[in-house]
This record gives sequence, structure tokens and C-alpha cells, in this order.
Amino acid sequence: MQKKNLIVFDIDGTLTNTVHLHQMAFKKGLQSIGVSTFNDAFSTYKHHTDLHIARVIYESSTGNPFLPATLHTFETFLYEEIKQETILEINGAKKLIEKLELHTDFGVCFATGSLYQPATLKLNRIGVSFNPLQLVASNTIEERENIVNQAIHNAKQYYSTSQFDRIIAVGDGLWDLLTAKNLNLEFIGIGTSNREIMQANGMLTHFEDLQDFTF
Repeated sequence: MQKKNLIVFDIDGTLTNTVHLHQMAFKKGLQSIGVSTFNDAFSTYKHHTDLHIARVIYESSTGNPFLPATLHTFETFLYEEIKQETILEINGAKKLIEKLELHTDFGVCFATGSLYQPATLKLNRIGVSFNPLQLVASNTIEERENIVNQAIHNAKQYYSTSQFDRIIAVGDGLWDLLTAKNLNLEFIGIGTSNREIMQANGMLTHFEDLQDFTF
């Protein structure tokens, strides 16, 4: 089905109530690959993605390169850890995705700083179905801007279009807002955790959850 427009969704804190859950699993995951102490103020790292933060911490702590095998071990640990937990949607998430796909000219895709296995787990748990082309995670991309750009590129392929008239990024964090600004995308903020700092940085549209989401 062709779509004229596109909404690019973050996942953690935007569609799923998993920010704290993911961070706790992330810290345990670092310990599982041999890192004992690290700076857990994750928002202070250059790129707010699992790949970047894990690589920087691992390499600075161990002096070893963050090899694909290490990434795989880390990602599998994250997946298994998060799988044991209850994953709840941000209110209205599943219904909104279904509405957009079935009843609007907006397509959807997902661009996340998470690694791929945990990201698919979260979407599956809240009942959001998707084509692999609709999801880009941080397994091979450290910069959020490049993740979003890749998601848009894939969405054009999935929806059989060369261009979208409107592209709206939706996220819960300052990093989501700044990424949208850097890419000249419209932005809608979600949730209360980072509302003030997003407003201070120019966020114009905000919803506490996705039940009354309009655009």
C-alpha cells in the first residue's frame, strides 16, 4: 500500500514503557561481557544508542575492540533479560499504529537506539506487527541521525514511493528532538520524563501518551 506521508517512531518510552527496564538490563549486560565499573549517565554519551554506548564503555574499560561476537553476546543477554519482564505499551500505542496503517495516508516505521532483538521483542509484546523493512536498530549504526535516515530510506522501499510529502518524528527524549532538528523533520514529543527539557529546546507539539495523538 502506498503512503503519502510517514511517521518515524522511537520505541522505548514512546511506544513501550521500557526505558528503566532497558537501562537495568543494559547495565547487567555490560557486566556480563566483563565490564565492572562505568559511567551510567547514558544521556552524556555522544550518541544515544546501545551500540555506541556499549562500544565506548567496553573499549575504554577493557582495552579490547568491541567485536561482532561481543556485540552478539551482549545483545543476546539483553534480549533474555528483558524477555523475563512485563512489557507494557504507552497508552494507545497499538491502536495508533493500526489506525495509521489502515485508515490514513501515513505510513509508519521504527527507528530505535536499541539493539534489534530487544526492539523486536518489545514491539511483539505490545501486539504491534511490522515488516522487517519498517524497523532499524543500532546494531551497525551508532548515530541516531543515520538510524532515522536508514528507516526513512527503507520505508520508501516498503511503501513503494520515492518521496514522502511529510515526515514526522515521534519520541520521548531530547535526543529524539535534536535528531529530528538535525534532519529537518517535524517532531512530536511523548511522555512527561523529558517534557521540560524538550520544550526548552524548541519542542512545539507534545502529548502525555498516544491515546489523543493528533498531527
